[in-house]
Amino acid sequence: MKKSFILLILPIMFLFYSCNKQSEPKFTVDPNPVIKQAMENKKNLIVIFESETCHYCDKLNREVLKDMEVKQSLIKNNVEIAIVNVDGKRKVLDPEGKKEVDEQTLAGIYRVTGYPTIAVFLPDKNYELYGVIPGFIPKDYFIMLADFVGSKCYQKIDSFQKYVENGGKC
Repeated sequence: MKKSFILLILPIMFLFYSCNKQSEPKFTVDPNPVIKQAMENKKNLIVIFESETCHYCDKLNREVLKDMEVKQSLIKNNVEIAIVNVDGKRKVLDPEGKKEVDEQTLAGIYRVTGYPTIAVFLPDKNYELYGVIPGFIPKDYFIMLADFVGSKCYQKIDSFQKYVENGGKC
């Protein structure tokens, strides 16, 4: 009886612990210094708009942005990543408008309606919005995006989609 009680109670305790376990805190890195530094140093800038409850945002962070190969690609291609909380109140620099607004307003400026939303701003385009990719993208696709931006293929072909269709060639 005791043995079966212990066998029954252990899974329940595990389930209770895992459901109550706090997830990693989100939005711990202030995006404003990242945006400002990227612009001051003429780096390529990707702003990722996320929400607190977005599971695909968590997946993007966990499976893509924390991946060493992705990190190396971002460094190689001179790309900075700023993550913006679509409901946030922190002040951030709008790369295109060059004015500070709160995170929620920035999401509104770029008409962000789904999460994550990946927005690309390029130094040689004066940080005007180059393009937006709505939703989660896998690691290989994200590396291709960094390569597309870093190699300035956008000057040779008219879209990232064509770059992907060309197998990562300009």
